[in-house]
Amino acid sequence: MLLGDLMKADTMSIAVDESTDKTDTAQLCIYVRFFDGKCFREELLGLLPLEGHTTADIVFGKISAFFKDSGLDMKHVCMLVTDGAPSMTGKVNGLAARWSAVAPQLISLHCIVHQAVLCAKLSGALKTTMDSVMAVINFIRSTSSLQHRLFRMLLSEMSAEHHDLLLHNDVRWLSKGKALERFCGLREEIITFLRGSKQKKAETHLSRILGDNFMADACFLSDIFKHLNDLNLGLQGRDKTVIDLVEQMRAFQVKLDLFANDLSTGRMLHFPTLRKCISSPAQITDVMTDFIAMLKNNFAGRLDGLDLPTELAVFVRDLFTVAIEGDLSARAKKLVETFH
Repeated sequence: MLLGDLMKADTMSIAVDESTDKTDTAQLCIYVRFFDGKCFREELLGLLPLEGHTTADIVFGKISAFFKDSGLDMKHVCMLVTDGAPSMTGKVNGLAARWSAVAPQLISLHCIVHQAVLCAKLSGALKTTMDSVMAVINFIRSTSSLQHRLFRMLLSEMSAEHHDLLLHNDVRWLSKGKALERFCGLREEIITFLRGSKQKKAETHLSRILGDNFMADACFLSDIFKHLNDLNLGLQGRDKTVIDLVEQMRAFQVKLDLFANDLSTGRMLHFPTLRKCISSPAQITDVMTDFIAMLKNNFAGRLDGLDLPTELAVFVRDLFTVAIEGDLSARAKKLVETFH
């Protein structure tokens, strides 16, 4: 049914993502979005195993064979979204470049949700803080089953708001913010537990937590990653166009100016966890304001680098304002023609 509907479609968009399963086999997921005559549909088109190397040649060959076997024409693909791997995005030999040779009108984009995650990559002092938070969490949860049980018993005895700490995994994009939020919410219980432990590592972790600015930095990270997680969730979901995603990214850019002003004035209206943690706005450090500035630069760089004709965005938002015979770029005209 899906293939039959796709054969009737004049154009389609494809998203490709490579991931490794538990057997260490690379799996190429292919998703399709198209108009079936009644509504837009988003479907999983195929799952292709990639055994051995995953070069652009191999990936393109696999997809080409899949399209041919399925009776689909690669020329009908007007947009390709990929992860950021060089084999996907390479301008000369990447998948996008090879597909463009078959479909000259193709627009290729690096996944916008992934780009938002990359914008928030930690470095310097804040990365050290994040690593230390994860070290404390792993010490409590993973040193031994007994230690983990004792910690949960302590939480129960202290009527803590939460019943456990959360682990963090870089692959799960939302987990960093959630782990930080839980850590900050249980900081008093964590301190009590570490003080009661006789292990040398517990003493080291306790000293770090009680050190200057550590908890302030952790609480700042908790707040800012809560905002980033909200953006991430807003970018996800069905029936969203690339224009919707770009608009949300640009709206977040404006929010970053608001966050910067919030910190500089010491009001911290958008940083409630940090506000509860520190006793004075004087404890707001350059590390925090510099991170907001870095986010602004990263988001600006990512958005400015999007290869998306402005006229196409106008057409998607209000098609009646666009005349195909007007001053559209040649590339945009070809794309708009596929929608008429």
